[in-house]
Amino acid sequence: MSNKPKEEFYDIAIKESSDLIEEIKEHPFNVELINNTLDYEKFKIYLQQDFLYLVDCTRALLIIAAKVDDIEIMGSLVNVARGTFAVRKQYTEYFETCDLSDNHKKSKSCSAFTDFFMRAAYHNSVAEALAASYPCFNIYQIIINHMVGEVMPKKVEDHRYQGWIDIYNNTVMNATINQVTDVANNLYAKAGDCERKKMREFFKRGLELEIMFWDEMYSLA
Repeated sequence: MSNKPKEEFYDIAIKESSDLIEEIKEHPFNVELINNTLDYEKFKIYLQQDFLYLVDCTRALLIIAAKVDDIEIMGSLVNVARGTFAVRKQYTEYFETCDLSDNHKKSKSCSAFTDFFMRAAYHNSVAEALAASYPCFNIYQIIINHMVGEVMPKKVEDHRYQGWIDIYNNTVMNATINQVTDVANNLYAKAGDCERKKMREFFKRGLELEIMFWDEMYSLA
């Protein structure tokens, strides 16, 4: 009998979607943001749309939490939802010039993404629904770690987008994302084969929608 530990949802999902993750890392929006060459109008549109997106991301987490029987998992998801919504306040503090408001209309890709994980939150199992929302958290942690650890190891004080990087590159945010990861791993361990397959499919679809989102944000300005 092998003593090798079983792979968790995080490990499997990342491995199966490694091509999409690399595509996101190399996306012109992210590359130019890292290099401090991203057109500010593109960034403003992105932040306006993400400001709207965070509302439904929070809603989805609360819907999922309401369906959970395990009180500890419910508490974790409510805590994550609270942190997700708080990012909006940080956006307004760091980027006052971005015209952040709930009066903007969602773009096509933003609507497609929020519709995807809201449908999953209402109609799928807790595990599947969380997997649909998980890329919202996981990919930002991966991108920021890539930016800070591999591309820009030293903080650049005059970097136009340092404030955005700081929002996601801190111990509180990492702890929150790790909390989502722990819940997803826990649910995956208890799921049957069919539900596990659906979780991986939803995670991959979420990453595809992330790419569509960045494509649109990059092309709108």
